[in-house]
Amino acid sequence: MDRNDARSFFDKVKKFGSALFSRLSKLFDKIVYHKTSSVIVSLLVSIGICVAVNFDDIRYTFFNSDMTTLNLPGVPVEVKADMDTYEISGIPSTVDLTLTGDPADIQSFRNQSSNAVVVADLRSFAEGDNVVSLQASNVPSQIEVQINPSTLNVDLEKKITKSFPVDAELLIGVGQKRSDFDTATPAQTSVQIKATLEKLQSIRKVEAIVDTTGKSADFTINAPLVAYDANGSKVDAQITPSSVEVSVTVKTNNN
Repeated sequence: MDRNDARSFFDKVKKFGSALFSRLSKLFDKIVYHKTSSVIVSLLVSIGICVAVNFDDIRYTFFNSDMTTLNLPGVPVEVKADMDTYEISGIPSTVDLTLTGDPADIQSFRNQSSNAVVVADLRSFAEGDNVVSLQASNVPSQIEVQINPSTLNVDLEKKITKSFPVDAELLIGVGQKRSDFDTATPAQTSVQIKATLEKLQSIRKVEAIVDTTGKSADFTINAPLVAYDANGSKVDAQITPSSVEVSVTVKTNNN
């Protein structure tokens, strides 16, 4: 590009810039000096100045209002599940809640007779490991709720049923001895126990617990059933029926 071409190019740019500036200037004058437009511009400028001057107050009102926090430790967890089909593990009996909201709302919640409840809804879950999100209820919607922990790793294990023989165990009262009694015969020889496979395999005996306190003659009693493992510890399982009648005979030569 020679000097003449360069000069011609810059002249064109200068001419274009001058024309653009002239158009913008006319548009600005039309907006500013037009009756309606000038009112709108004045209003926007006033709002801008007001926001700039009172920015801290506005920010405090809308974004940093005086919020109150209430900690609720030990809130009970309500489990919704098919407890007859599954045994559930991994759910604590209580969790902690942190409530955040307007002081008036928090105080109103404090004064309520009802208490917050956390729900673990497992009704749609299948057997195996699951992750469940806890939900809080009995808390006003305008109060923010944080649950700790908010999710749980829960295991659902299917229960199965097995038949077990029943024996009778005598609880000897004060001033008595085992030799005072002759026989203790349950009305039925077996019961059904429903539990997980692991629990069923741990059961070594099922006994009807007979309290002999104050008994000096033959008697029949409705005795509760208890399942024991190899260490003599009780196994938490569903026994059907939960009790059986036991007939106890006293030795005839006993006075």
